[in-house]
Formats: sequence, structure tokens, C-alpha cells
Amino acid sequence: MSNFERLMAELASCVKNGEMLYPKGIEILIQEFKATSLYEKRDKAADAGTLAHSFFENHIKGLPDPNREGIPIDVLSKAEGCYITFLDWEKSNSVKYIDSEVELTSEQFPAGGTIDAVIQGQLTPPNMVDILDYKTGKDIYLEAKIQVKTYGELWNEHHPELPVAGSHILRLGENGEFTHKYFPNLDESYFKIFLDCLDISKRLEALGEKL
Repeated sequence: MSNFERLMAELASCVKNGEMLYPKGIEILIQEFKATSLYEKRDKAADAGTLAHSFFENHIKGLPDPNREGIPIDVLSKAEGCYITFLDWEKSNSVKYIDSEVELTSEQFPAGGTIDAVIQGQLTPPNMVDILDYKTGKDIYLEAKIQVKTYGELWNEHHPELPVAGSHILRLGENGEFTHKYFPNLDESYFKIFLDCLDISKRLEALGEKL
């Protein structure tokens, strides 16, 4: 949830409870959320994995490297090391970018998403593509596999002429670690789990409940 959405939800809650219905109170609340946003940006900037993610994105888009000014030397060194490892992986796998930051919405099920990149490489069968997704964190978890499988379904819905063969997940650790996992053919059950989660979400919404 964005800071704006959180702010609106908080204001709605205050109005419902009869709290802070005066301009000064609202002003204080807005300032608190602005401060939270600044702290979040500062903390993210201090994370080598997040910085490496920025290097990756700019590289794929053909943009200059992110601004290095004000970044601690140790964080920058770890992020650049992660980035160099990524470039070596990219070269050794003959990666070709078909598209990046692909925003897709399904007409078949109520969901959408933004694919980090769609690629072809030495592991990609002819006339097919692979999904590439970046994750910052301590590991590659189950939800990441469910997500890339769903991305594949979204892509196939819009581009049946160039179907997805497999998925690459790159993990960028907060200390600059780089991990690559390739899933050549994720089981359909991962997508069915996603659809089950959608169904559970709808049922809870109908009951006025949330997880």
C-alpha cells in the first residue's frame, strides 16, 4: 500500500471515529506520513540489494547508472559487486531483452502485474520467451514462484504467438548477494494456487473480513 493510500485510510478511520476533524490535526498526520516516506527512502538507499536492483533496471532500460552520491562506500561496493555478477550472468547466458516493466491486466481473471523483464537466452527454446524477475530479500520464497507463473499466464494471454518457456528469478541480497534460479517449466499448480488465493480473497471480502 502506498503512503497516499495509507494516509487516506487513516483519515477515513479518523472521520469514522470522530477524531482529528480539524485542519491542524490533518496537517500533523500528513507530515507524519511524509516523514515515514523519507525514512523509507533512506533505509532503502542503505540496502545494497535495493541499490543493485536500481543498477539492473537502468541497465535494461539503457539509462545511466543511478546516482552514487551520498551512498556509503561499503553499500556501494556490495551493490556494484552484485551488479557485476549480474552482468557476467547476462553475458554467459547470451541474454536478449524483448521487453521490460511490462504492465499487463488479464481479461480472463481479475488480476494484473508488472513483469520486470521478458528475455530470450541460450536456455530459451526457439520462438519462445522467458520471464525474468528480481527479488530483494533473504531467499527465493514460494510466493515468488507463484508470481512468475502468474506472470507467464498474463504474458501468454496477450502474446500467444510468443509463449513463455520458463522463468528466471534473481535474488539480490541486502549485503550484495546474487542468486539465480531457473525454472524451465513450473507446474500449473502454482497458477491454480494463485487462483485459489483470489477466490479466498473474494469470499473474505463478501464476509467483510480480511486476512
